[in-house]
Amino acid sequence: MSIRLTLLRLLERILVLPTAPFHENFVISFICEELRALGFDFRRDSYGNIVAGCGRGEDGLAWVAHMDHPGFAITEVRGKRTEAAWFGGVALKYFSHARVVIYDPLSGLVRTRGKVEKIWQNSQGRVDKLALRIDGQVEVGDFGSWDLVPFRRRGDLISTKAADDLVGCAVILAALAELKRERVPGRVLGLFTRAEEQGFIGTLGSIRNGLLTPATAVVSVETSKALPGAVLGGGPAIRLGDRSSMFHNGMVLFMDHVAREIRNIDSHFAYQRRVMDGGTCEATPFQLNSHVAGGIAIPLRNYHNQGKNGIGPERVRLGDAVGAARLLVEMAKKMDQFDAPIKKIRQRWEAALEKYGKKLQEPE
Repeated sequence: MSIRLTLLRLLERILVLPTAPFHENFVISFICEELRALGFDFRRDSYGNIVAGCGRGEDGLAWVAHMDHPGFAITEVRGKRTEAAWFGGVALKYFSHARVVIYDPLSGLVRTRGKVEKIWQNSQGRVDKLALRIDGQVEVGDFGSWDLVPFRRRGDLISTKAADDLVGCAVILAALAELKRERVPGRVLGLFTRAEEQGFIGTLGSIRNGLLTPATAVVSVETSKALPGAVLGGGPAIRLGDRSSMFHNGMVLFMDHVAREIRNIDSHFAYQRRVMDGGTCEATPFQLNSHVAGGIAIPLRNYHNQGKNGIGPERVRLGDAVGAARLLVEMAKKMDQFDAPIKKIRQRWEAALEKYGKKLQEPE
């Protein structure tokens, strides 16, 4: 099966699953089932993160994506009105009378629908509480999200309630499946984290737990807000950095080296490079904890469902996601070349110094 078809089948199944920070159980079950079917060993840490690996050794390369998306949890019920804790970053203007869907946390089935009537902000000015008017019955502990299309594909364009970051999870699963098929020997891990949208809670927990060895290089795989220079249909974007930090120069050079080699073989392969400062991704907390880190972004329209005229589905191009999976696979194959781009640049500069340096040392 081609990596494109593998990824499409994963997207069709994972994007319809309900998820929210602290309520990722259905995505967790799906990912665990896929890993079992592929024959991967995996485990969960005390925060509920999933790590799966292939290849030999302890160190290597880890691909990271998160399993949640902005959403809410019911905290109080009073007839047709209810209150909920909100998790994730969405601008204030999008909440007024926005339609929501509420799920049963045990079955994942839709309990009811409703709309936002009132919001409260925390001391940082972010929404952290909602008042909802609902159409049916709910219970404390139910969770929900915006009432949007779960999955729709028109040609290469995919529309969904939660591309960020279920698309990233699917890309990692597709890449792991390809590594298994090709029997790539290097050590590669897939790390799927929880509650990223509420401040990297699962990510930070995995770091505290030492889920990855200090020498493991980390690549964040995430849908990220499309920007000039990183557009839908232009291929995956090598992240030079995010809103909070610039990424490891060796990792950026290596990723660019691998992408160029793919394009030398396949002229149709497209990729982009940019500081993706529409938000902060999981590469930053790993980098701030001494990991070599970088990122691959799948450009995203309507980031966090924030459309031009209100809440709307997130949109990505299938081809960009396929390109991201191909780049991950080739990186895994070529990790022994990680230092090659740096050495090449140094050799070029040394040659220039040998050729022209004496001109600066000659007496004037």
